[in-house]
Amino acid sequence: MKMICIKNEDTFRFYGVLPLTPGKIYDVIAMDSIPFSNHRPFDYTGPTYTIIDDNGEASTYTTDIMRKLNKEEERELKLKELGI
Repeated sequence: MKMICIKNEDTFRFYGVLPLTPGKIYDVIAMDSIPFSNHRPFDYTGPTYTIIDDNGEASTYTTDIMRKLNKEEERELKLKELGI
């Protein structure tokens, strides 16, 4: 699966600028999900995606930083890979 970076600033957890390039497509190497818990009702719940970031390190990001490619983007990427 491939994901595209939609922003490289993490304002939610105050990490600042992340080692990602907005608009760049990254390969997902692992996917996980953070389940909801009554003990932490305001924390993020949902899917997380592990990619190799611009520093060459495996890092995990959420859907507020990365998004899945839409069908048109997947098609364009596939055509580019085929050289068409």
